[in-house]
Amino acid sequence: MQEFIGEFKNVIISYENKLRTINDKQSGFKPTPDKWSAKEILGHLIDSSINNTVRFVKGQFQGNLIFSGYQQNEWVQAQNYQTADWNFLIDLWKLNNLQIIRIVEYIPVDVLSKMYSEHNFEDISGHTLQKGMVASLEYFIKDYYVHMKHHLNQIFKMHSLEEV
Repeated sequence: MQEFIGEFKNVIISYENKLRTINDKQSGFKPTPDKWSAKEILGHLIDSSINNTVRFVKGQFQGNLIFSGYQQNEWVQAQNYQTADWNFLIDLWKLNNLQIIRIVEYIPVDVLSKMYSEHNFEDISGHTLQKGMVASLEYFIKDYYVHMKHHLNQIFKMHSLEEV
């Protein structure tokens, strides 16, 4: 897990630098009216970090890996990320993820690796994991990381930047 944490930290720093090459006007560009702008994608990742911070803490104590979902489109709209300052969003995304890293660093190995058949990852996870299949908190944390990178790379593709 230490190797993963190091990789996670490096991604936060390198992606932050790449995000800062996009200016505020560019970050508000919507490819189509029904698609998110870079600001809204990053806002979604901020919402995801907030929800997953709670999940990663609760997952250490609740005896299963069942977590409530959230209405991602409504959250993005309600927080009006489209009008937010781009650098503020980058700062918030970065700090939220550094906090997630801090949390993960202190989760005991036996808690990270404990397997559960009781989860709802088929509803809230980025990867398909069928009901009844066993999974761990570590699996869910790594799934969060993959989800984050996927959306960041969407931003980079929108602005013709190479993926990191």
